[in-house]
Amino acid sequence: MSATEGVLSRPGAAAGRSALATFARRHPLIAYYLWAFIAVWAMTVPLVISQRGLGWLLLPDSLLLVLYVGGTFVGPLPAALVLTGLTEGRSGVRTLLLRMVQWRVGIGWYLLVIVGYPLLILALVTPVLGFAPWGVALSNPSLVASTYLPAIAIGLFLPGIQEEPGWRGFAVPRLQRMYGPMLAALIQGVLHALWHTPGYFIPGAVTETGFDLGVYVGNSMSIIAFTFVWNWLFNNAGGSVLFAILVHATTNATGQYINQLSSADVGWWGYASAWLVALLIIACTHGRLGYRGAQLSAKHRI
Repeated sequence: MSATEGVLSRPGAAAGRSALATFARRHPLIAYYLWAFIAVWAMTVPLVISQRGLGWLLLPDSLLLVLYVGGTFVGPLPAALVLTGLTEGRSGVRTLLLRMVQWRVGIGWYLLVIVGYPLLILALVTPVLGFAPWGVALSNPSLVASTYLPAIAIGLFLPGIQEEPGWRGFAVPRLQRMYGPMLAALIQGVLHALWHTPGYFIPGAVTETGFDLGVYVGNSMSIIAFTFVWNWLFNNAGGSVLFAILVHATTNATGQYINQLSSADVGWWGYASAWLVALLIIACTHGRLGYRGAQLSAKHRI
């Protein structure tokens, strides 16, 4: 390309960027979800079709490692920061960053999540697994320090900080203002579940053998159910993204901890129990999920 061609091409490129910025300002939620999906799936699909997934393409292991580790860092987190900047300016970005370190929530909520979460899940699986996991937990208290707490610490970064500034930090507050807490949780839950789809095709990521329709449907329904729980906790934590990150990390850590207590499969009861908790919270909060803001009119942009 000649120098003249380069100069002539710049206005078009600038116009393209301006059009994208205008679209993002007019439709911040649509822009956010498009970014979250396209960026992460673009990194994940090569893993799916590589020798680590479906085996359709041979790619260097070093490239696959970069794609795997860096995948979610290109999605919800940067999308939230950039789109907040476009729609709310520097003050909006500063507010989002402050919410990511907002630790003053109340000791009761921390205890409810860190202590109450595993106790609740243990209670829910008792009808299927019996009291054997309780016995293992009581006879091996060191598992808390060796498995549960380290898993929380890791989960704060992988995937907590990668995802929650986008899901709870950017999307959920806007969805709740527009549609109210119930529909907001349903929309976010469905999209969050779909966002994970490529990972199910990679053996070892979710299941050892790759895609399993039953696991995919069950896990997706659990994510939707847990979204009602997570949004309830998020709303009661005053919109603290840091607390949302902790909740996400603790949820994943609890699953690992329960697996240490029992190798038995709870089957569909595990998925159903997530909905039992969600429905209980919905009933107790009369569908408000701890949300105290007023719903905005339909004129507000999606």
